[in-house]
Amino acid sequence: MEEAIQNWIQELTVQKRCSKHTIASYGRDLVFFRKFLEEHLGEEISLETFRNLKISDFRSWFSSRIGAGLVARSNVRALSSIKSFFRYLARRDLVNLKIIDSVRRPKLPQLLPKPLDENALTNFLNVDFFFANDKEWVTRRDRALFSLLYGTGLRINEALNIKTREVASEMEILTKGQKERILILLPLVLERIERYIASCPHNLDDGFLFVGVKGKRLHASAVDNRLQKLRLMHNLPDHASAHSFRHSFATHLLQNGADLRSVQELLGHESLSSTQIYTGIDDGSLLRVYEKAHPLER
Repeated sequence: MEEAIQNWIQELTVQKRCSKHTIASYGRDLVFFRKFLEEHLGEEISLETFRNLKISDFRSWFSSRIGAGLVARSNVRALSSIKSFFRYLARRDLVNLKIIDSVRRPKLPQLLPKPLDENALTNFLNVDFFFANDKEWVTRRDRALFSLLYGTGLRINEALNIKTREVASEMEILTKGQKERILILLPLVLERIERYIASCPHNLDDGFLFVGVKGKRLHASAVDNRLQKLRLMHNLPDHASAHSFRHSFATHLLQNGADLRSVQELLGHESLSSTQIYTGIDDGSLLRVYEKAHPLER
């Protein structure tokens, strides 16, 4: 069992190139699943145990998670983790997938992303100072970072992992899951980054692009902490966060006529279904496009 688990983790890391966060979550889910089975079945868990599991065992597992107050999204992820391990074992003829494949995933409530208002966001990006007592280079750093997030749809950690030497109008970055993605910077975004670099008192040449006041890599938690204070000062909504810039990027592109496939590529989504959630945000915009495009309206 232990050897199988280590080989599975190795496969997730090397072949599937899953993120460290995903691998850690999958590993924890498997640990908790085994602990549940030990108590539920009253025996030490082995590969033979996995071969003999019944659908009722999985139902009991789900019931225990629900009873512990775990939400549907957490349960869906846990099931994905266990299924991933079972599929690994099945490819080596160690288990039969029939039982695990019959386990239905819980239904998730569809939570629509919350973008920021286009005008409010534009005004925010153009304020003279985000904090009145900030040094000019810090304001330029924040403006460059926020403009990059809104101008490209990058996730915050993707942006903070960019090295200064990588900055160009067209650049290649590693995205979630360690997959390569081509990033195109708008001229305004590139200009703001260059202005920040020119004014930063720290040497950025051989390190990360975005740094804190001590010259060390800026962390996502610091960015969100600043945003929580800034939203109160600049009339941004409660849901304003680093990730809301990504939601705003996708939503505003679609509202202004971009096609779904293009937005999918720009966001780096593997599946179009991941991008389609943004089409449910603004029905009024959809109606305007429909009226403008349909032959009966022309």
